[in-house]
Amino acid sequence: MSSLAEQLQSEFPQLEFLPEAVLAPFTAIKIGGPAEVLVTVEQSEDLLSLLQYCRARSIAVTMLGWGANTLIADRGLRGLVIRNVTKSLTIHPAAGADSNSTTTKIQARHTTVTTAQDFSALDYEESPDTERVNLTVASGWPLPSLIATLLAQGITGLQWYARIPATLGGAIVNNIHGGTHFISEVVTSVRVLTPDSEIVTLSASDCAFGYDYSRFHTSKEVIIDAQLQLWRGDATRAQATVAEWAKRKSAQPQKSLGCVFQNISSDEQRRAGLPTPSVGYIIDQVLGLKGTRVGGAQISTQHAAFIENVDNASAAEYLELTAMIMTATREKLGIMLKPEIFFMGFTESELAPIHSRES
Repeated sequence: MSSLAEQLQSEFPQLEFLPEAVLAPFTAIKIGGPAEVLVTVEQSEDLLSLLQYCRARSIAVTMLGWGANTLIADRGLRGLVIRNVTKSLTIHPAAGADSNSTTTKIQARHTTVTTAQDFSALDYEESPDTERVNLTVASGWPLPSLIATLLAQGITGLQWYARIPATLGGAIVNNIHGGTHFISEVVTSVRVLTPDSEIVTLSASDCAFGYDYSRFHTSKEVIIDAQLQLWRGDATRAQATVAEWAKRKSAQPQKSLGCVFQNISSDEQRRAGLPTPSVGYIIDQVLGLKGTRVGGAQISTQHAAFIENVDNASAAEYLELTAMIMTATREKLGIMLKPEIFFMGFTESELAPIHSRES
């Protein structure tokens, strides 16, 4: 056992610290080198204590949830990697329609080209007079099981995110969207641990939610739990939406990190004269890169917005394909694509082709 693993095991005997544990099995794309030390945490109290201990001693910590939009370098990650699987749930007394809680509405980037991946027809809004429900949910809850747990109790509002492979914490960090709906629409506050080990509650407006964005991209705060405001709505309709959403999502590439890039903005679409903001359309129809392969990584033949691991791909191969798409789009359309993927464990020089989009 490594000295770091021994140190942590001694301090937290209720947890199991694994030295040099390969991280690939804990990511959706099955790519990633070893963690110096890996631990799985199920209780929010343990998560807080462990984070505070590590920060007081300058031990590097990387948080890992579902691993659905995270590319881990082939060399792995130094320090401690925490798999957050905390799953507490508290339902608070009913909130009336006149509640003062504030959420954040984001403008979606719709495709005007109707395809099997167009979910806009499934969108609807809950009636304004539907009873509201406040909940506090731990950040490690996987969305699919959280949605099922809530619908079983007649609580709606998360059905738009069925089959999205994310924990609640990861969903908030990226402000994920399903059709026209963003998770920020139901988040009223977030409890975090700051880099200074303070426990702080942030309002929705404090979170700086944007299109697939929040302050947590750069703040180095760790989300412990969040307060959501949902509905006691039409559970039957919500269940039907979940079923249809899951059916359509199942047709998307599964051994991937999801869509590699954000869809382009309406201004970029207009300037380029494109019929849709879909980055999949750009990669397929404009660049002609659908099916392009580097080693075991391939731009999906099912949906060009995805890169798949088709044959024991390495992180370096995935990164090379990502840079290829960005370069081709910049040269042909003058558009700088924005990755939705978090790149962990890479050097600055390895990420230079990705970061050059900002120069």
